[in-house]
Amino acid sequence: MTALSLAASPAAHHGLLTADFGSYLEHSLHNPVTLDLSESSLLEVIDACSTVKSKFHPHFRENVRGLVFNLKQVENQYGVTLKPVQVTDIFYGYFIAFCESRGLKTSSIKTMCCYLRSVLSWGAKYNATVSPTFTDFSIRRTYNHEIALTADEVSRISYFDIDRFYAGRRRDFRETMHRVRDMFVLSCNLFQRHSDSVRIEPSCFDRNIFTITQQKTGAVAVVNIDRYSIDARTTYRILDQYNYHAPYKAGIGNYNWYLHEQMKDIGFTEPVRREECIRGNMVVSSVPKWKEITSHTARRTATTIAVMRGHNVNEIRRCTGHSDLSGLGRYIRDD
Repeated sequence: MTALSLAASPAAHHGLLTADFGSYLEHSLHNPVTLDLSESSLLEVIDACSTVKSKFHPHFRENVRGLVFNLKQVENQYGVTLKPVQVTDIFYGYFIAFCESRGLKTSSIKTMCCYLRSVLSWGAKYNATVSPTFTDFSIRRTYNHEIALTADEVSRISYFDIDRFYAGRRRDFRETMHRVRDMFVLSCNLFQRHSDSVRIEPSCFDRNIFTITQQKTGAVAVVNIDRYSIDARTTYRILDQYNYHAPYKAGIGNYNWYLHEQMKDIGFTEPVRREECIRGNMVVSSVPKWKEITSHTARRTATTIAVMRGHNVNEIRRCTGHSDLSGLGRYIRDD
């Protein structure tokens, strides 16, 4: 495997500094960055992809950690070194069953397969040998309540007295809980995914107008805070407190762990219905509501409340960044 040499290329977040870009152009003319993955194992392709994408999406390596762990489990159990070309429609069938046998949630398995498909699509550009069916997988559809909170519940979260409830905990833990709470409430008011909420900075704002180019789709979302947020005063209070930066910038796994703990402590314990595929069998159960509240609940909450308040769906679509109404419809809960 050819070494991935990107040291001379700029470490970018939202743009490239002029001096760094000039240095890159000069260096790459005489020493072009090349990458040959033709002889690489599957895990080496994932590692190379993580190295590149982490320069622009800081949490990418963390996001594929579960995929890497489970692929290593397959290698250890069967004494093999997986190659990219082995990922076929048949492979997915066995891999999904393998993950189900280990008790993984259907949603987690689907996420891993999507990441695997994305990584192989990237690797194919650098000579990784892939199967014609590396995109083909099917996971049994399950019903999840897909929680959307009410405006009163968002207010309940916003006014949760963290310092009093966690008085016996360490100060750094309380500080984290403050940031997690504020991040969730802010996301409920700005309609964005976690991957976009962590990129909030002063340049996103022009008075009461919030604008961001979404990382996942490249769409531009525009939110009039005074008109569309659940509570404009709370939104501005949080933004002022963090100088118009994201309150919490950790990866989604870390964020959801603290969020679950906080939602449980706030008292979201009423049961909701969940379907899961466990060891190949569909299991219906009731779980406490806090277990279903995740980072994405904020985006669904913002959309649902906006519809309930009578805003035009095309206006809401501008806030969420959806290109069509079918995509927006999946976020609206009416039950």
